[in-house]
Amino acid sequence: MSKYKIKKSQLIGSPDAETDELLLSAFISIDNLEEILETKNQKSILLGRTGSGKSAIIKYLDDKCENVRRIDPESMSLRFLSNSTILRYFDSIGVNLNLFYKVLWKHVFIVELLKMYFDETSAFKKQSFFERLKSSIVNGKKLNPRKEKAIKYMETWSNDFWQQTELLVKSFEKNIQEKFIASLNIDADAIKFGFADEKFRNENFIYEAKHKAESIISNSQVLELLDIMDIMKDDLFIDHQRKYYIVIDDLDTEWIEDSLRLELIGAMVDVIKEFRQLQGIKIVISLRENLNEIVFAKHQHKGSQREKLKPLYSKLEWSSEELAELINKRLLILSENELGINDAFNQIRRGNKKGLDYVLERTFYRPRDVISFMNHIIANANNKTSFSSDIISKAEPEYSIERFQALEDEWFENYGKISNVCGFLKGIHNGFKLRSVSENAFTELYVEDLETNVLKGELLFAVKDWKNDTINFIAFQKKLMFILYRIGILGVKKSPDYPTAFYYTKEVIIEKSDISNNCKFYVHPALYSIFKINVMDQLPEED
Repeated sequence: MSKYKIKKSQLIGSPDAETDELLLSAFISIDNLEEILETKNQKSILLGRTGSGKSAIIKYLDDKCENVRRIDPESMSLRFLSNSTILRYFDSIGVNLNLFYKVLWKHVFIVELLKMYFDETSAFKKQSFFERLKSSIVNGKKLNPRKEKAIKYMETWSNDFWQQTELLVKSFEKNIQEKFIASLNIDADAIKFGFADEKFRNENFIYEAKHKAESIISNSQVLELLDIMDIMKDDLFIDHQRKYYIVIDDLDTEWIEDSLRLELIGAMVDVIKEFRQLQGIKIVISLRENLNEIVFAKHQHKGSQREKLKPLYSKLEWSSEELAELINKRLLILSENELGINDAFNQIRRGNKKGLDYVLERTFYRPRDVISFMNHIIANANNKTSFSSDIISKAEPEYSIERFQALEDEWFENYGKISNVCGFLKGIHNGFKLRSVSENAFTELYVEDLETNVLKGELLFAVKDWKNDTINFIAFQKKLMFILYRIGILGVKKSPDYPTAFYYTKEVIIEKSDISNNCKFYVHPALYSIFKINVMDQLPEED
């Protein structure tokens, strides 16, 4: 048995991948990494809950692979799009701007890939880019007219083509604006005054303006970009052994106004699929599950189909063995190979449950939860040689509060402040049914105007429908319980023949229609402490 003494100042890492100093030295390779590294594999979108390891894989890729370009959404300086007079007007009359955003992403990706391709070969350094490009694709043959036109297009745009994204989009925007004004014979001052004149709100004018705007956007530099893509496909990126990666993380940060951010992410996902035709290319983005839901709900009317995008998703899921390996690796690094999980968790808790199993049961099977809980345990194990039952118990209350706050932050964009609808869980029995919950438990929600300030999305609609008597209390409960299941707060047992399902379990998938009067609901063990849950199932006579 190890005699290594654990100091409370030690940590097994940071829950945040960006600041986790042990991330690369204690990296755990899971299946998602192989999917992402393999350029022949379609998987390009790292999809997962907060803390599931998306940013860790991006960081690993950035550090370990050659020919990687990271695009930081914040550094693209696209906030000015929110203030564009012409784009705001187009949006207000229902113009589909998806193609405009797709042209933007295509241009960004093309530029980054071409820079990587030609920077790689020092023999070309003395030649201009366009000479290098011609040398690469002619190879003793006559240049294809379409490809020649594409190169001339790039030469015409020589400065603009390589410029910063903000300047590039401003050029696109100006070009579209000038063509729009000319096509409708509009005074240029209309732009300056934000189309304030009443005639720009006339139904007939809007109909013509929308048609003209969409036509101009459709024809704006799209053909040339397609020709450049053909050059890249036929003459440059033709070998899967030469790999190039573009990676994008932090799409959930406030890098642009929310509604525009969703449009840009949706357009980016569409464009990623188009770049699959290039060999050796992988455009990798990380996307939180809750953000993906919002993006798709907003974006599906633009023509995107969930089934078409499904092959692009690499969904992050961790097994208990992988999480145990993560803890073991980090403990060994921390203790200079003196303390592993077998020594650290040598205690058996009551009910013959091992300490490690108890810890994992109180996570959502994500690295961030595990690291967070372990750091709390270490903080309570000063100068001890292992993590006893008492030490783990002392760490649990603070961890439980932290996990609930993290869940609320994670899903705030979808549902608002979920703490306002979770009061009924305080002191509740596990295994409760819908009829066990009194309508009085939601009195505050009913009498106060909380929903207009702090609730969002489906949760807001459910509360409003109940308060307006559009649905009864049982129907409201069913909607609420499914949302709490989706977030991870509740597990659902459909019937005695089924095991309890949490959102991350694979054995049983819970749909909205599965929530019924016969279901039993269980609070997730990570939240037992914060809600003071009575872990004994309700007795049958209480049903």
